[in-house]
Amino acid sequence: MTRQTRSGNYFSPWELTDIHEPTAARSFEVIQTSISLDALMQQSIFDSDIHAAHLDGVAVEPGDEEWEDEGEVFSEAPSPLTPSPADSPASSTASSRSSSPEPIASSSGSAPLPISSRAPTPASGQPTSSGIERRRHNQQSSKRRKERRKELHQGRTPYDRGLDPRYPQTHREETPHKAGFNLVGAPVSTGGSWVGRRSKKATFRTLQLPELYDSGAKLVEWDGINPRLITDNQGRIVAILLGAPEDPDWVKVIERAAKAMQRARRLAHQRGAWCPGVAHRRGCYLLLTSGVSFGGGQKRPGNLRNTKFFRRLIRRLLNSKDIRRIAGFQSSGLALYAPKLYKHYCTVLRALFEHQPELVHNFDNSVFPVMSFNCGDAVTFEHCDFLNVAHGLCPVTSGGKFDHKKGGHLYLKQLQLLIEFPSGATALIPSACIDHGNTPIQPGETRYSITQFAAGGLFRWVAYGFQTAKSLLAQAEGQALKDAFDGMPGSRWKWALDLFSKVDELEADRAAAFGR
Repeated sequence: MTRQTRSGNYFSPWELTDIHEPTAARSFEVIQTSISLDALMQQSIFDSDIHAAHLDGVAVEPGDEEWEDEGEVFSEAPSPLTPSPADSPASSTASSRSSSPEPIASSSGSAPLPISSRAPTPASGQPTSSGIERRRHNQQSSKRRKERRKELHQGRTPYDRGLDPRYPQTHREETPHKAGFNLVGAPVSTGGSWVGRRSKKATFRTLQLPELYDSGAKLVEWDGINPRLITDNQGRIVAILLGAPEDPDWVKVIERAAKAMQRARRLAHQRGAWCPGVAHRRGCYLLLTSGVSFGGGQKRPGNLRNTKFFRRLIRRLLNSKDIRRIAGFQSSGLALYAPKLYKHYCTVLRALFEHQPELVHNFDNSVFPVMSFNCGDAVTFEHCDFLNVAHGLCPVTSGGKFDHKKGGHLYLKQLQLLIEFPSGATALIPSACIDHGNTPIQPGETRYSITQFAAGGLFRWVAYGFQTAKSLLAQAEGQALKDAFDGMPGSRWKWALDLFSKVDELEADRAAAFGR
């Protein structure tokens, strides 16, 4: 339900980052796991340090070994809505990518094309006068859109929002259920634990229910509405089953968002820009990504770029009020159940966007800098998003028409949890350190998903003084500065552990983060 104020602005508690805490009638259940996440992370960091020791003492930057080229980034925002290509297996075109692409010169800056008094013949290849005018008009329209979007984001950013002051001060807690996991043991990379540890090999396969049950996975029944929190054996909230807003319109919101992604997939197929059945590392579906990222050997963070056709598809998706509401609800979940982590995101990303004003937010109501669209109909392979910030949470919202009792489950490998994940539900998971994926849906069913995340390279870039590790090491005291930023091997993860709230400390953490 959306209300319009006297100033003409629209407001919805499910659209903004401001979010109500669950009431006593709609409290959350705590699922406490017994797995040691501490031990898993400590082992992973130890293995990473052993690997680094074999490099003759040369400092390893994640970009040198553990970063996969996630597509070109562009430092001058050719379009605020330009995503990277899908993370796909290596192809013959991969070698043609530049490790640090230069800004593309605007065609408006080129010499004016001659205009003949007579129409050119097809053999001449010269555009007609009307074609030149149309191109000039499109360039001017694009420039105006960029200026309007820049003005919007200069006045409204996602970093000044917080919890709704009217939320109740008490909530009911259920008996916890432990997952055998401890946050310290989660796998992260070398170089200060900024990103997750790269998976050895992509599986390129879906997860079958029988084999998951045989492996010891425990089924978590979930209605996709009421919140449930998953903690490690130390009581830290490591995953959030956020549920859905108490809004009767939410079902329609999800349906319209799913139809928008379905339309994008259909247009891409008709254009020949995407072919069904072609798999990338995350699944057999059209993957569209938009936002600000950093990695793949780039010199500085930038807006993800793509072809003109895909820019149009993503512009339509990001302009959707329904998708904006989903983005705001996802960001709200991080603020509500991981308030310290949320404020950390705000601090780092605010500094980044202020330092590079050419960077563009996807939304003004979400702290996450990148959004990805799984345009269906398929589910996601088991994978680990090792490029994401290692100590972050990644929200995902499902959509489509499928029986969540039979398929579409969310599997968290290290937690050994198999979670029912209905259409319209939202969950936040540590995607950089836990392998995850979905079980297949039934023939004739459809499933879509919307995900937001932040690249670990952005956090490393800001921590290193807005420069790469290589640039930092080139300075006289570079190695000492880098060691000071990174800390002792594994120490950054010990610091990052404190960003994850415990259930019994949530109220105090919210008060400290938001001043109430």
